[in-house]
Amino acid sequence: MSTTAPVMSPRERQAGGCCIAAVVPDLDAEAAVELATLVKALADPTRLRIVDTIRKADPEAICQCELLPLFDMSQAAVAKHLKVLVTAGVLGAERRGTWMYYYLRPGALKELTTWLS
Repeated sequence: MSTTAPVMSPRERQAGGCCIAAVVPDLDAEAAVELATLVKALADPTRLRIVDTIRKADPEAICQCELLPLFDMSQAAVAKHLKVLVTAGVLGAERRGTWMYYYLRPGALKELTTWLS
């Protein structure tokens, strides 16, 4: 009489039929919200192009007026995109006279690249 052991899956059955996950997320809820804010800010093609432009000027800051001719949109629309990037922590901003200057915050994307690797 031969008895075969049941095949074990990566999950164990709990009483009541639920499974215990074999893996758990690295991110807690607060870290997930922060990372999602960053990813959402970068998920727009215009904002990616803005970050790319400012990245090329790094470590110098770029005036908002320098960005306007590069994008086929109003000053208000560019300002809205810049605000999203600043709020997400991707860009920093400083006022010089009447213009705002934007720069890539040091280490701004480190959290994202660390999580992805």
